[in-house]
Amino acid sequence: MTKEEFLEELQDVLQTDATLTFDTVLEELEEWDSLAGLALASFIDNTFSVQLTLEDFEGFKIVEDIAKLVKL
Repeated sequence: MTKEEFLEELQDVLQTDATLTFDTVLEELEEWDSLAGLALASFIDNTFSVQLTLEDFEGFKIVEDIAKLVKL
């Protein structure tokens, strides 16, 4: 998966109309809530076979933090 494909998939997973970049601050997204977290966990597990922990979620400040975790 390319970085561009990742951003497009993440935008779909988070169900946001905002154009995401690696510098997008997650807390600034209206859609960033507990349901988005569950959708993100499912996406990451199904796509990258990585299971997220609570510590992972606490460390997510910007989109790039998620990309780094899955090694993009």
